[in-house]
Amino acid sequence: MNNPDPDDLHKKLESGPLEQPGFTSKLQRDIEEAIERKERAKPKVKPVLCFAGVGAIAAAVLLFPWSTIHTQSAAAPAMDASVMTAGASISLSPAPISTALLIGLRTEHDPNSSEVGSTLKPMRYSTYRTMLIAPVRGQLQKTSEGTGILMPYKQNFWKIDSLVHKTKTDEFHYLSAHLADQPVKPEKFPDQADVQLNHVETLLFAGNQYVSIAESEQAWRGNAPYQADRIWVRTLPQLKEGHTVQFYNKPLDKNHVSINDLYGTNISSVLTRVSNGPTAMLGEITGQSWTVQREPGRWVGKVAETPRVGAKTPDSYVLHDFPLELPDKVVNHDDLCCSWSGIQSSWPQATDTLTSPMNDMIVIFEDGKLKFYPYGQAPGNTPQLVLDLQPGEQLVMAQWATDHYVQEWIDKVGRYLSVNKMNEHP
Repeated sequence: MNNPDPDDLHKKLESGPLEQPGFTSKLQRDIEEAIERKERAKPKVKPVLCFAGVGAIAAAVLLFPWSTIHTQSAAAPAMDASVMTAGASISLSPAPISTALLIGLRTEHDPNSSEVGSTLKPMRYSTYRTMLIAPVRGQLQKTSEGTGILMPYKQNFWKIDSLVHKTKTDEFHYLSAHLADQPVKPEKFPDQADVQLNHVETLLFAGNQYVSIAESEQAWRGNAPYQADRIWVRTLPQLKEGHTVQFYNKPLDKNHVSINDLYGTNISSVLTRVSNGPTAMLGEITGQSWTVQREPGRWVGKVAETPRVGAKTPDSYVLHDFPLELPDKVVNHDDLCCSWSGIQSSWPQATDTLTSPMNDMIVIFEDGKLKFYPYGQAPGNTPQLVLDLQPGEQLVMAQWATDHYVQEWIDKVGRYLSVNKMNEHP
């Protein structure tokens, strides 16, 4: 191989452009086609979840134009005002909702006036309803509604009904758990001639295997009045097994799940810290009695302080904050798209909110209504669906369905709640 003469090469370089152009039209077409192929091969990632740099932040503004809900990024103050204005002026349609929400709600009622001959003060009680909100042919709607709480449990749906049993002197408001495709079986409670007894069970939380229940009882034996309160977390089978009544007899109730059952024995040091906290009183915190309670945007654990073993005082409890996060097996999805303070900055009247696991739906509790928005839709826009809440109605359950389960839930929930309506007693 002959090496080129340096002088000849130098002369060619001095003479002007190369004889063969370096950036031909064919090369340009090849580059453009390669870029297009690369763009088509990129994975479809939600732009609101992955962004970096000013340009990507501007894209996030386009897709999620909430003026006040955003991460506290150091890049935000430096963002050019013209970018923000351009982002706010462009209206992009949010992704369609593909998730279904099975929501359970509780309404507390004042009791009727005391019956003639009764010496007991009436007790407050609760009623419940379940709704399924799901997309049908691209439109979000309430597909079914019924009384009680319908909840998924393993491979089936179960139903929790609030029933009433009355005798001449007693009144029981109790919770009954059964498979959703089976009829409810009313229970009978013992009736003692020398005792007047009111008993109320209240469902506070329903997950996909655990439920939280408060129990209150009033009794009158001869001339001695009695009132007591307990609170437990149970599994669904434990709720089905039965009920403890007549607390004044101090029956030992093993039919519950303790904090130790969830976290193990190493939780004792945490309970000790709670017991030594500034809000603790003179009782004991064993972790046997606790509950799952709703706070704005999340479920939290509350551990109960109860009278010490052997105390002659009636059963009662005081709730304290539990400092650990609840495990997924208790609350299987309890994540928000953003902080609660961010939600309130966009919806100042909001009292609670839910976000779907697919981040395609956000639910706002506001002004006695449930407002359903596609994820990424500005707060000032009209919700895709609005449902009225009953006065004082509270969240008990929020379960989500995705993919092919959405249609399965639409079919099954509609059937189970319709059967429940047919079997309701006046």
